[in-house]
Amino acid sequence: PVLPTKPAEGAMTNIYELARGLNLKTQVNFQPGTLASRDRETKSNYQMTLTLNVKQPKALTKKEDILNINPKLGTMLPGLSTLFKHARVSPYYGQIYVRKQTEIRKNLASLLKLLDRHNYYDTETILETTYPDTGRKLLWLQSEMDVVSDGSDGDRLSTMPDKILKSSFYQPSTSYRWKKRTDKPNPLLKPWQQRLASYKKTLEKASAAEKPALRRKIDHAERVIEELKRYSFLISEYDPFIVVPLGVVNQSSPFSPQFGDYAIVIVGDKLYPALVGDAGPRYKTGEGSLRLSREINPKAGPYSRPVSDLVVSYLIFPGSADLEAGPPDYEKLTAKCQELLHDIGGMGKDFKLHQWEDLLAPKPPPAPPAPKQGSGNPAETPANGQKKADAPADKPAENPAPAASPVTPPAPEPGKTAA
Repeated sequence: PVLPTKPAEGAMTNIYELARGLNLKTQVNFQPGTLASRDRETKSNYQMTLTLNVKQPKALTKKEDILNINPKLGTMLPGLSTLFKHARVSPYYGQIYVRKQTEIRKNLASLLKLLDRHNYYDTETILETTYPDTGRKLLWLQSEMDVVSDGSDGDRLSTMPDKILKSSFYQPSTSYRWKKRTDKPNPLLKPWQQRLASYKKTLEKASAAEKPALRRKIDHAERVIEELKRYSFLISEYDPFIVVPLGVVNQSSPFSPQFGDYAIVIVGDKLYPALVGDAGPRYKTGEGSLRLSREINPKAGPYSRPVSDLVVSYLIFPGSADLEAGPPDYEKLTAKCQELLHDIGGMGKDFKLHQWEDLLAPKPPPAPPAPKQGSGNPAETPANGQKKADAPADKPAENPAPAASPVTPPAPEPGKTAA
């Protein structure tokens, strides 16, 4: 009989920990061999064949199916029936899933890098439709929402916390950008300059094998620094924007969104105006800025998605971007999205667009303090004023107060004007 033995400490990795998101079934086949000293020399005598079985989903195409996800969409969007009547599955849907399959094949040998079940099934549909009365084109993406936390703009936000300034993962830029409008330096410029200096210093003593990777880091840092000197970007913590996969954004199709296009994100009975602000992995959909995510779910954070189910509707309006890029104008954002909704059948009377507050707008100066009681001439009461008005002009007031003694008035206090 074969007796089980306990492996040495640290000699075995629990494959269930590596296979996050997989429904893992295991089976071991033991076959007769020869001598251990011989069998151990042949690798095929101790091998594992890994087979991953994945169901390929179909795109949602029916209005009834989208209403099962969010029943409020029927009253929220009066033009929903027309939109779905003229909708077709976007080629981007098939492309997304081909890229998912490519990622899985590439990383199947490393379960730590394998795309898990949650992120494989993250795209319910991508539809292209045109509203016939107006010709307005719409790209409808149905997905979940993960969080992006990138971006910087020295013109609007001159300081950022140390956890961002010292982070090795925070990206200072977004794909949507515009030329700087002030001389204020980007708060991430100095940290990246320090990083570049560190790379160059390390390069001087690096081995030949280490130098190629360091040179790539130096090239990247130099590009980032040049961008930070010239451009401003969206800021995830302050600006509502969404992320669209590479391979979908900035393509030649009339349904391909461009950076700066307007979008409306629908969750439940809420409609959130947003911008197409950044590009993400080619095989992943459903991502919003930290500002947008926390408005949907206050518990959201860089490592905590606001919505895990496929209940988020991203209504993207290709070709709607302003001619000149610039920082978000929140009143214009709402007005423009209201206009775009009108172009696809309008919005139900019981609903309204969320109105974003510009958290980075200059604050108005505080109002001057009210005058203190007892300073200057004593305030007259309404009763006193009325008595004076009623008294005849040629009749002296009864019981007049004695005249004040002629004394020198006190000097005014520093900072005050004498009455």
